[in-house]
Amino acid sequence: MGKISKKTEMLLWALEKTIDTGIFLYDFAYNTHHYAYGQPNLNRYQLYHIVSRLKDKGWVETIKNEGRVLVKLTGKGKNYLAIEKALKTDKWDGKFRVVIFDIPEKNRKVRDVLRRRLKEWGFKYLQKSLWASKKDIADPMREFIKELGVEKWVNVLVCTDIGSARIFHDR
Repeated sequence: MGKISKKTEMLLWALEKTIDTGIFLYDFAYNTHHYAYGQPNLNRYQLYHIVSRLKDKGWVETIKNEGRVLVKLTGKGKNYLAIEKALKTDKWDGKFRVVIFDIPEKNRKVRDVLRRRLKEWGFKYLQKSLWASKKDIADPMREFIKELGVEKWVNVLVCTDIGSARIFHDR
């Protein structure tokens, strides 16, 4: 997913808390402390730049409402935050998330994107197209797979036993 700035992260988490209503841009710029405790107000031009980048990624949408700009999270933005939340959690629920795929050679670029994301999200390589993680990331992973358009070639399993995979044993 790449590194995002603290201000971008603050805006995304504030939007996540608004459920589906969104935030008026001016209100967030001048009353940041209402949405993120202890944070100073943001420069509105900087905020517009952040929103523009997030729109380009498909994580937010803007709606003009009576001359005001409303910012809302998209499904892709919600999925990004779900992944971030799962990756920050250290507690293991005793289940492995296993990704198995067989993406045709003609879709090599998409396959490479999937592998790169699996590595970024802490999945461990078990076999050629078999990856596993202890993070509770199955549902966001399924959404990401749909976004890539490879759901017919990829399976995400949640299981309690993956055999003797030594990469997960505490040393």
